[in-house]
Amino acid sequence: MWRFEGGRFQEEAYPLPEEERFLLLVNGKPWASFSYTPGDEVYLALGHLFLSGVLSGLEGVRWLVGQGVVAVDLPGDPEKGVGVRDSGCAAGLRYGEPRLSPLPKVPLDPELPLELMAQLRQRAVRYARTRGIHGAALFDLSGRLLYLNEDIGRHNAVDRLAGYMLLEGVRPPVLLAVTGRVSQEMAGKAIGMGAVLLASRTGATAPAVALARAYGLALAAYVRPTGYRLYAPGGMPVPEGVLRP
Repeated sequence: MWRFEGGRFQEEAYPLPEEERFLLLVNGKPWASFSYTPGDEVYLALGHLFLSGVLSGLEGVRWLVGQGVVAVDLPGDPEKGVGVRDSGCAAGLRYGEPRLSPLPKVPLDPELPLELMAQLRQRAVRYARTRGIHGAALFDLSGRLLYLNEDIGRHNAVDRLAGYMLLEGVRPPVLLAVTGRVSQEMAGKAIGMGAVLLASRTGATAPAVALARAYGLALAAYVRPTGYRLYAPGGMPVPEGVLRP
């Protein structure tokens, strides 16, 4: 490839993000096709189904990973609703809604968003190589990193966190950090996973902020080493009257 800088082209070697596809089968029938970054396909498949409201746990659930296929068998036959194309990239398509419940009000240190994003930034090795990939990370309430992954799709990256929680027995409440924009469906995924804090490197939409405030999710966006914007307080010690609609 070439970089144009200083009025001229110069050759530059820069790796590109990987991209593959797999077909998700549910009870032997095609459910969805995913464009994704290879790795942890089971986390992605199960997390996607969990955050679509298709499964609530792993009891009676079996799965098999093959070449380009992830087959998941459920105890019952789920009804496939109308597909919803979310405002995201790479497989932002779902057939259902996450199960949402009000979050517990957990006291949160205001430094946490800075700490979470610093860890995500430091450990996102694929982003450092390619500059063309999203990252998402799962933490316990102390800010200890539990799991991090990178994917060409921000939905895929967050879905994997939910799949990791299911398979590794991680119980909420938890904390999340992401690189991508927080839209309504992304805030819904965080709430569905039982996250009490969602920190993002980029911005948030108005419906996402409304959803976060309604369910008690602390939503910190535009997180930089020097600070962030807190759109929804959750358990943050915000002075009364500071936040505005």
